[in-house]
Amino acid sequence: MDFLRARTKEQIDQRRFDIIQACAKLFDEGGYDFVNLKSISEMTAISRPSIYTYYKTKDEIMLDILIMKLTEWKNDLLIWTQKKAPLSKETFCREFTDILSKHDSMLNYFSLLYTMLERNCRLEKLIDFKQQVIPLLETFVQVILTHFPNYSVQQASFLVEEILAYILGIYPTTHLTDKQQEALIQSNMNYHAPDFKTLCESGLLAFFSL
Repeated sequence: MDFLRARTKEQIDQRRFDIIQACAKLFDEGGYDFVNLKSISEMTAISRPSIYTYYKTKDEIMLDILIMKLTEWKNDLLIWTQKKAPLSKETFCREFTDILSKHDSMLNYFSLLYTMLERNCRLEKLIDFKQQVIPLLETFVQVILTHFPNYSVQQASFLVEEILAYILGIYPTTHLTDKQQEALIQSNMNYHAPDFKTLCESGLLAFFSL
């Protein structure tokens, strides 16, 4: 219960875990706008003032969720690479896209990173987040180098930056909300959201063909 102050590391970690779990559940149910600290407090029995001792905004909670989901994706990439490397660029792009598509929740959070999450958190939280992201990016670079040993570290690093920017750009356009789809229908705009896997695979192949 919240009236019992968390004192030990285990208690503090449990509080953070409960907050994160509640936030993730709300996000899955209704998206970014559905998440608020009041609802998190009600779901966890942790008072809002107590939540503020761990996180100042919901965006800071989501950054921690994103790190967890990025780590899960990284682990899948490593297992896949250990089993399959090296692959042709065509096979790499297809299988990479398949793995990426299984982490749709991660992509959903990731697509909000620069437009929402990073803008609505404290500088120190953002620094901590980026420090945690660095080894994840380094792993991605190593995955590229394992499959394509002819690349230099610099080339692989630049390619990772391009791939992530591309993925972040296409995800929102391939995952329209119900309101966005209804607006397209009522405005008679002839636009049909492309398939993410198709667009991702073809775009990755283009990067590796440059």
